[in-house]
Amino acid sequence: MLAALLASAVLAGCGGPSDAELEYAGDYAGHPHLKVAGYPTTDTLGLVQQVVWRLADGSSDRLTKLAASEGTTAERKDASAAWVRDYGKGAQGAVTADFQDDPTDRQAVVLTFHATGQVKEIQLRQDGHAGEDGWKVLLK
Repeated sequence: MLAALLASAVLAGCGGPSDAELEYAGDYAGHPHLKVAGYPTTDTLGLVQQVVWRLADGSSDRLTKLAASEGTTAERKDASAAWVRDYGKGAQGAVTADFQDDPTDRQAVVLTFHATGQVKEIQLRQDGHAGEDGWKVLLK
């Protein structure tokens, strides 16, 4: 994946992939692929992939960066640490994300962690004034 990304950047004549593109390619190559059911958008799918990757990596700080602005910073950090503790092991294996409803401004997603048998429903929403900050996960 990373080689294809770099090759396409060279062929396109640009200076190369951005840091974000390289980070995404590394994450994508370094984690089991997410199984998907339902109807995600590109943005909601990308967010859920990152949530699962941060859980698998045990990276509560990076998970907190994906959080919606509800609650205090301390509450989001505490919730992030709890999610990593509770679901980190399961996120290292096969995970199915079942996108539950039409994602106009909110979407429920049920994560099934196959290795541990755990199930976690998460809520996604548009954040910021009129959704200007894009899709974020509610850490509760």
